[in-house]
Amino acid sequence: MIDEIFKFAMRAGIFAGFCFLIYTNLSPKRNDKSVVYLNFFVLFFTLNNLQITLADYQYIDLNFFERKLLIPWYALIIPAFYTFVTYYLKAENKVKSFVGISMILFALEIVIRLVLGNYFYNETNNVIVARYAKYEEILNLSYTIFLFLKVIYIFMQQSKYYEEIASYDNMKWFKKFLLYGFGIIFFWVFAVAFNFNEVLSPNIPVYYPLRFASTLLIFWVAYYGFFRYNILIERIEIRKDISNDGSQKELFTVDVKSSSFLLIENVIIDKKLFLDPDLYVEIVAKAIHFAPKKVSETIKETTKLSFSDYINSLRVEKAKKYLISQKYSNYTIVSIGLECGFNSKTTFYNAFKKFVKMSPSEFRLKNQK
Repeated sequence: MIDEIFKFAMRAGIFAGFCFLIYTNLSPKRNDKSVVYLNFFVLFFTLNNLQITLADYQYIDLNFFERKLLIPWYALIIPAFYTFVTYYLKAENKVKSFVGISMILFALEIVIRLVLGNYFYNETNNVIVARYAKYEEILNLSYTIFLFLKVIYIFMQQSKYYEEIASYDNMKWFKKFLLYGFGIIFFWVFAVAFNFNEVLSPNIPVYYPLRFASTLLIFWVAYYGFFRYNILIERIEIRKDISNDGSQKELFTVDVKSSSFLLIENVIIDKKLFLDPDLYVEIVAKAIHFAPKKVSETIKETTKLSFSDYINSLRVEKAKKYLISQKYSNYTIVSIGLECGFNSKTTFYNAFKKFVKMSPSEFRLKNQK
């Protein structure tokens, strides 16, 4: 029963991998290097799982040499992800690339297979082939751990490597990957250690937790990596426009605006403070040398809104402009909301419905030119 569950999971992962590759290669951003290396990451993992499924579950008939020395796609999985991370964080010019080393390692392992094949291809239960396969796996595991630690180091050096990107993406999804990645590596180390003395006939089911967990994790990372990258690129482009856009419609055309409210309104709009998702009343008060209570009361008296609702109303007004713009018609609603000052999709949608009486998607569909 358990064996059948793992078989199904492996087949589902392979299918999902090829679907992901087809989808991303239809994307306008398919030639971006970050997306290219993310695709390589998924491709190598999918090919590795495909040949493991064909070999271990005896869908094809393989001799001892072929089963022991499959194509070493797994040697390229983490190097591809490491390279994706460097491009995602725009740090490719700040850190060492391991693409060349990884390709040399992969090519060397292919050459060794060709050399060994001349002597041992038709042999059965050959200790030399089995022992080589074991040490090759240990080498690739060590290289994977090294690159994984490099990824952690890059991520921890935010101010040095990707301070600008951190202003667009809080990288919570990536932190989860690093946490789960430790678990995946643990499963792999455990499987290798468990089978260390089983040279000719390793216990394959010991690898099941590794394969199952890595299948789930890798496609979760691929999904988040691709869609978060799309949002990242869109936010960069939107922010360029916002920084050059000095206009913001005044929402409250009351007959009399107090001088205090005008001062508050000017600093919030002219300095684009409302675009800061971490804006709170004390920041505005400090900028104009008012007490926080006076800022809140002045806004309430003039607009009948609380401070947070007033700020959100300005954000919604800015978002409406980009939602109906033809230039941004293919941009995700999330990226527009985040760049207009909201800290999440949920808060954006809730605020938009509160002030416009419809969702951002409904507004876009109804008003886009």
